[in-house]
Amino acid sequence: MTEIQKNIAVANFVIDELHKDKPFVLKLNIEERKNFLSILGAAKIDMKINHHANGCDILIEDSVADQIYHMLSSYIAKHSLPKSVVESLGEVS
Repeated sequence: MTEIQKNIAVANFVIDELHKDKPFVLKLNIEERKNFLSILGAAKIDMKINHHANGCDILIEDSVADQIYHMLSSYIAKHSLPKSVVESLGEVS
């Protein structure tokens, strides 16, 4: 599995979890944490993350759930397109 495929898998997992009643703690293992943070990049989302040896715990509250959802869904949309479509979109913008 490529890194992008792993990132998309984690993004889909987190999106599925966002449907839970809030607040809740999202638990990610070490690999999921790496992929999630890779997707986040330099995004400015004010969320509480507790890093630990086995991964991390993220407090998901109503105030951040929409931001996380939009960031992850945008990542999936961008990286799920065939390369030729992405290149064509780049030419348009």
